[in-house]
Amino acid sequence: MNLRARLVTLSTLVTLGTIGAMAAAAPAVAGPQDRTLPPTAVVPKPVVVDTTPARVIYSRQARSAWQLTTFDRVGNSILATHIPSKITIAIDYDDPGDDRHASGISPDTGCGPMEGEFWGSVTPLLYPILEPDRHVIEEVTVAIDGGELRVRMSGGTYDMVSPGAGNEPLFMAAVITVENGRLRIRTEGLHYVLPSKDPGTTVNLTLADGSQLSRTFTMTTPTGREYVNDVRVVQVADARYGNFSWTTDIERLQFDLNTNPLLDVFEIDADHTLKDRGQRVVTNDFTFASNCR
Repeated sequence: MNLRARLVTLSTLVTLGTIGAMAAAAPAVAGPQDRTLPPTAVVPKPVVVDTTPARVIYSRQARSAWQLTTFDRVGNSILATHIPSKITIAIDYDDPGDDRHASGISPDTGCGPMEGEFWGSVTPLLYPILEPDRHVIEEVTVAIDGGELRVRMSGGTYDMVSPGAGNEPLFMAAVITVENGRLRIRTEGLHYVLPSKDPGTTVNLTLADGSQLSRTFTMTTPTGREYVNDVRVVQVADARYGNFSWTTDIERLQFDLNTNPLLDVFEIDADHTLKDRGQRVVTNDFTFASNCR
């Protein structure tokens, strides 16, 4: 899906502060609104640490490998660090209207955050906004437990993407670990993946029937879209982010690329698996090369 007009419009809007209900194993209680939690603080029960523009709920168990490094009050973002490997995960939960940074999850395995220019905004690799003119993140949970960093971002409704699909909230949930020195992210829900096209990226797909397809994207690749059904493995050789791959059960994947210089990333989209196939939840298992290569 080409998001140019909607993202350009979105960057001028004031962030909406819609508050949604939270499904959690334990009820959240009021927490420190000044976000002064020490990185190593043990927070065994979920606490509310922000309410605007989204309700953010945080917990951290003892002896966890991840630390909450930073809460950014201005940018409405969180940085978590895996202490043994120094891998970081940046989580942004507001729209780009205030700081030109869109919502989503940006891993950094050592070569800088995996995020790029997308219609005038810096946009994370894992991007959960499917309808930028209306879709905002309303709830975020960040739970640190042992070797796991668990993140869930939700807001909007399925109806926004596909009328008649229901008023349940859209979501992207991620379980993030580091295994044998490699970052691993298991996601559920619907979200985009935005690899770099500067200087270039090759994507190899394996389909359910065993057939394969390869595409290379650069800053000069012509504008276009392509739909591929029943993809099971995606392998990405990204000249900027490094190599990563994922297994998936997506029923319809979309490539969307635009040659406009306002973009140095391209889209691998999941919205058409809902629109065209009725698939409401896609399960992905990402593995990233160590040291970006």
